[in-house]
Amino acid sequence: MNKHTFFKKWGLSSLSIQQLVLLAVLMALSLVIGKFSVMLTPTIKISFVFLASSLMGRFFGPIWTMLVMVLLDFVNVTFFVAHGAWSPIMAFGVVLAGIIYGGFFYQQPLTKTVHWVKILVAVLLITFVVNFLVNTFALMVMYSPQHSWSVFSAMLSARLPKQLIFFPIQLVLTYLVLNNRIVTQIGQQFFASQRKQTAQADSIQTKA
Repeated sequence: MNKHTFFKKWGLSSLSIQQLVLLAVLMALSLVIGKFSVMLTPTIKISFVFLASSLMGRFFGPIWTMLVMVLLDFVNVTFFVAHGAWSPIMAFGVVLAGIIYGGFFYQQPLTKTVHWVKILVAVLLITFVVNFLVNTFALMVMYSPQHSWSVFSAMLSARLPKQLIFFPIQLVLTYLVLNNRIVTQIGQQFFASQRKQTAQADSIQTKA
């Protein structure tokens, strides 16, 4: 990865008007999908918000994705959840998720497909590190009157079946969405100038 691509991936790069519009659309999509989440228990939720988050990571990289996901989490909890109170503890998992989505799914040029190994590792980390471990710990701190290993392990046991069942579903859907022909076309349309800049930077670096 050359320096230009590294900055685009890990730096807070400027966005064009078209790219800002695309980001706003993905933010709206995330909020809409979130409205159809299903609460199985007070600590177990089925949601497909990861589709919008994966697309953000694919197009905008880890820093933009992380910041937008934290903002969306705040907006969703504050304005759309009854008696909701946003928690920085729970937001830590959102930060990790944004970094993972952008770190693994961002491609330069955006016409390249995301390899299935990257998707597998990313979904594994999201499922078992973020959702299973980090979020379970956050839920224990926020809602349990007792903070102990026994309480934590009991919550883990209750949440494990959902993670095991949902993991292959998220894996397949993420692969299909990220490598969809329409998504590739969107990347070509909204990031054409970025691809030209990358090609020019690569050409200059090669000559040097």
